[in-house]
Amino acid sequence: MNILRRLREEAKKFDCSVCGTNHTRSDIRVLGKLDAAWIVRVTCSTCSTAFKLLVVVEEQKAAVTPVKEERPRAGRRAPMTSDDVLDAHETLREFQGDVSALFKRPAATARGSRRD
Repeated sequence: MNILRRLREEAKKFDCSVCGTNHTRSDIRVLGKLDAAWIVRVTCSTCSTAFKLLVVVEEQKAAVTPVKEERPRAGRRAPMTSDDVLDAHETLREFQGDVSALFKRPAATARGSRRD
């Protein structure tokens, strides 16, 4: 039995619990094997949420049990697009000032300046 092929077939039946994307194109990796069980990591192709599964194989049937769900790292952003680069170029071309002024935060959003 090819466990990876079986997992890819089963993945079509499930959607990501974070973004709702079907796991058909998700990255599926076998991390190891313990007796009649496989340890598998699935990473969503859209939001990169990863979780581990303990897949127990008995009598030609596979039971899939989630072990741990991992959220994407805090601060992770969507990939930069060509529009983002063009916007940055326009902003820098029109900017009047030095580098410290470019990166200075406005007082209302600066750390420690919260207004409740």
